[in-house]
Amino acid sequence: MSGTSKVFGVLTSVIFLIAILTAGCSGPAAAKSSDTVRVNYTGRLADGTVFDSSAGSGPFEFTLGQGQAIPGFEQAVIGMKAGESKTVTIPFDKAYGPRRDDLVMEVSKDQLSPDIVPEVGLQLQGSQGAVTIVGVSETTVTIDANPPLAGQDLTFDIELVEIGASQESTTLSGLTSLPLPQALTNGKPTLAEFGRGTCVPCKQMKPILEKMALDYQDRMNVCIISIDEYRNLTNSYNVMAIPTQIGFDSSGKEIFRHVGFWSEEEIVAQLKKSGIE
Repeated sequence: MSGTSKVFGVLTSVIFLIAILTAGCSGPAAAKSSDTVRVNYTGRLADGTVFDSSAGSGPFEFTLGQGQAIPGFEQAVIGMKAGESKTVTIPFDKAYGPRRDDLVMEVSKDQLSPDIVPEVGLQLQGSQGAVTIVGVSETTVTIDANPPLAGQDLTFDIELVEIGASQESTTLSGLTSLPLPQALTNGKPTLAEFGRGTCVPCKQMKPILEKMALDYQDRMNVCIISIDEYRNLTNSYNVMAIPTQIGFDSSGKEIFRHVGFWSEEEIVAQLKKSGIE
């Protein structure tokens, strides 16, 4: 074989090897619609104020394309790869929409459920969705049906932690994997919380409930119910504010109810008072 032929043969072999390696190593997959993803994030307003963060509550898990996050956030995550980070600014029309003055109204306190103590900032849940109390007088409350961040452009620092995570596989035993109707018929008392993933006190409650699900796993069911996914169930229990925690005895009868953030110490005290040790 001539020198030229040898060089040509070597080059051909190298090119062939590169082609094989390239074909077998296409790099990590990018997130796409219908993927379940877990992300760390921090959300900031235009003035730099942090309005939300996954810090302290763990990565936010959701399925792309199912409307579980605002449109601009989903669009930002699509195409990202595990371990990748980015910062995006989402205009209000791809976040919570424009603010509407006609959604702010005054109602009589008599229209509220008797177990609700109205205070500014309390979020109520009605048949048409969530509203926030923005004013309280002696006889009336002013409610705002606008999303709290309506009309604002939002900036997010996003880190894609994992693609393909399944909520069922990562859920602690007895927490969200057990439907409430099933929990109420398995012969154990139940602590159920009705809330929403974007609700700040709901996020603060999540690690508390996860810990209690482990601490009481042989004695009590602990369930989290999404008011957006289970509207009929939410309405059937007349849940008017979030988060709402409801305690049931072993026969499925409601024995106590609490609205808002609830510390672990206070919950344990209530459980003991109800005979659940």
